[in-house]
Amino acid sequence: MMLTTDNNLRKREWLTAILTQQLGNNGGGWFAQRIAAVNDDEAGKNFNLLFSLIPRNISAAQAVWNEQLLQEAENFYPGFGKNPPDLQQLCRLLLMVRLPVTGNQEALKILFETADINELVILYKGLYWLDNAAGFVPRMTEGVRTNMVPVFDAIALNNPYPFQYFTDDAWNQMVLKAIFNGRPLYKIYKLHERKNQKLANILHDFIHERWAAGRTVTPEIWQLMPGFITPEIEADLRKAARSEDVHERNAATKALHESGIGTETVDSTWANIGEQYTNK
Repeated sequence: MMLTTDNNLRKREWLTAILTQQLGNNGGGWFAQRIAAVNDDEAGKNFNLLFSLIPRNISAAQAVWNEQLLQEAENFYPGFGKNPPDLQQLCRLLLMVRLPVTGNQEALKILFETADINELVILYKGLYWLDNAAGFVPRMTEGVRTNMVPVFDAIALNNPYPFQYFTDDAWNQMVLKAIFNGRPLYKIYKLHERKNQKLANILHDFIHERWAAGRTVTPEIWQLMPGFITPEIEADLRKAARSEDVHERNAATKALHESGIGTETVDSTWANIGEQYTNK
């Protein structure tokens, strides 16, 4: 028999209620019969089969969220509203949450090894929901190495897992890869709260490599420097603040001001700078 915590039970009941309410003719009958009606042990035994059958029976439509539902979701998954899952993903997430904690690492290991891209996306998004989420750090850090952009984004963007569980080295590796691959840093959950000197030094070297090759860097990179300014980093910031590119100039100017070594201010948040640069 599966033992569940009160928090896990709340997550299961909340996901079940959302899906029961919103599926309707988009797979509601199949969901009620095959997932909602079975006990947790049966759901666990048939996990792989049910997980694979969901696209055949459940619509990939977006769920409808009001402010109350989004606030409830935030209690389980901070930042949920930035990129909420569709109905298929919610259904797969419920299956993950219903897996017995005593056996979910082995069950998910098998699925991770055979999953397609869409399955991997929700698997990586879903690990934070599990009671034993901390036990999947090796899986998540290994996932950062992927060359599949949607899978990397599922780990790095709008996902609270790395902030909560990654070591500084694993965090720095993820951020550096996001920069290298041109991913939007403003979507990394609580990026500013995990800034560190080692990362600033790594990025300083990275910037000089790019400049030496005649290439540019994302202006979002400068937000990771305040608090860790060295004379060399300050020189880089002042150079970037004179850039002809308005995005780089604004970002460097803002970083200088936040570091207490610049008098000019920029009336823009880091998220605004990131969005404007991404959508230019």
